[in-house]
Amino acid sequence: MQPQQDAPRSAHAVEELTTGERLVLAILNHQVVRLRYQGRDRTVEPHLLGIHEAGEPILVAYQTGGTSERGDVPGWRSFISTAVDEVELTAQHFRGARSDLNAAAQPMVEIFARA
Repeated sequence: MQPQQDAPRSAHAVEELTTGERLVLAILNHQVVRLRYQGRDRTVEPHLLGIHEAGEPILVAYQTGGTSERGDVPGWRSFISTAVDEVELTAQHFRGARSDLNAAAQPMVEIFARA
């Protein structure tokens, strides 16, 4: 008997995931994400998800599109992941961790996923 392989995730299955689960999946698959944060639509390459030393769940991502309060897009952003809305995994992928990722700028006590 052959070992059973995991079936690929259907779009319906992804819709059932929590925001945190979608972000972990996107990080592990190097998948570009569209999300809404503080009332602004953004397109990001998610790189790191974990618990910040201040106790907040944080997403560190490279924003490539959309708008930002700071106005400088593209660029690195940190998002409180519990305040992220409408996470959509796109069909677009990024190569992996960017060389200018400074993980030390966001000290984490626990990391859930890293590109």
